[in-house]
Amino acid sequence: MPLRCASSEGDELSFEHDADSWVALRARNSRERHLRFTCCDAGVVLKTSSLGTRYFAHQARGGCDTAPETQEHLQAKTIICKALKEAGWLATPEHRMTDSDGVCIADVLGKRVSEALKGIAFEVQWSPQLAAITKARTDRYKEHGLRTLWFMKRPMPLNSKDVPVARLVSTDDGFDVYIPNEALVRGAEYMNSRELSDLEASWRRCGTLAQFVRGVVEGRFRFGLASDFDVRVTVGGVANWCYSCGAEVQPATWIVLDLGHLNPDFPNILVEIHELGEVEGSFAERILGSINTRLPKVGGYRLGRRKPKESQATYLANICKCGAFLSRSYLPYPSDKDKTLLEFDLKTTAEEITPFYKAIDRWCFTSQANPPSKSMLGLHGFPVPALTMPPPRNLRHPDRRAARES
Repeated sequence: MPLRCASSEGDELSFEHDADSWVALRARNSRERHLRFTCCDAGVVLKTSSLGTRYFAHQARGGCDTAPETQEHLQAKTIICKALKEAGWLATPEHRMTDSDGVCIADVLGKRVSEALKGIAFEVQWSPQLAAITKARTDRYKEHGLRTLWFMKRPMPLNSKDVPVARLVSTDDGFDVYIPNEALVRGAEYMNSRELSDLEASWRRCGTLAQFVRGVVEGRFRFGLASDFDVRVTVGGVANWCYSCGAEVQPATWIVLDLGHLNPDFPNILVEIHELGEVEGSFAERILGSINTRLPKVGGYRLGRRKPKESQATYLANICKCGAFLSRSYLPYPSDKDKTLLEFDLKTTAEEITPFYKAIDRWCFTSQANPPSKSMLGLHGFPVPALTMPPPRNLRHPDRRAARES
């Protein structure tokens, strides 16, 4: 069920026709028999699938070696071709290549210009396929100077830089594209088949197939963290008071690092304040410095390392302007009663973020139109409940005796 055939004027592409031109082309071919396939000498007939996809078909199969395709496969190829064309790229469906192993056919070849030595092979795999076969076909296309992107109905949970795979899910008017989320990337080997296929729990929607293809050729489909990027630092805390001077204060109890729009498929990182003092590296020091230039103005505290008399351990604590410090023993766990104290941005790199988060590289898709909802992680990747962070509100002055008793 090809989308392409040949005529005396050159390639004839079914996806470039509307309903009227398709009828006219069918009538002309009935009169002149001017259309032919490059794969064999069979006659060409023009058809439209039940999904509304226009395609060419062999008048008689004969000895042609091209395999039949499902209507979903045909529809996906058509969407890919149209998306490439709208992005200003050249789309060649059923692109045939010859090598020492014979003939191989890419579903759709995308090139920026016809003279380009390299391109992208877009492959639609609607039936199950072993991972070894997927890799072998990818390696074969690589020998022809092509990168390969696989769209699969039932993808293996691959997380390979060399074999990018996305999931296709049928919709009423086409397909949506999904890629593995944090849970699937980290836990695929421990999941059963139901969990692996659960769209809400294990996958992230990246928009329609057309939107995704457009993002691919614009360079918005990338493997791993960006080399350098902006991190949004959010500092949260609770209402409190200084047990020594009685001043109304708001101690910082946690920070959240959002790795920014360049890293949408990497989760936010939750770090408790006392843990921040245990993180080594230049980025942790810069975060601490940035907090201490801002926190005294809004929270009444600053952060500093303190060593209690009865302990050999030094940790990061909230220190009042009077010099008293709030022990971590009195800091509550994050809750929905916490409020945002500070928000600011810092530039960093993938290397600098490593002490906070042991990232597992994965394919990411950057899309302002379809941002993912990010879960929060602890320092070492343990999940914690999502936090509600309302804006700061006025504090009530509590009784000092209650402060001492607490």
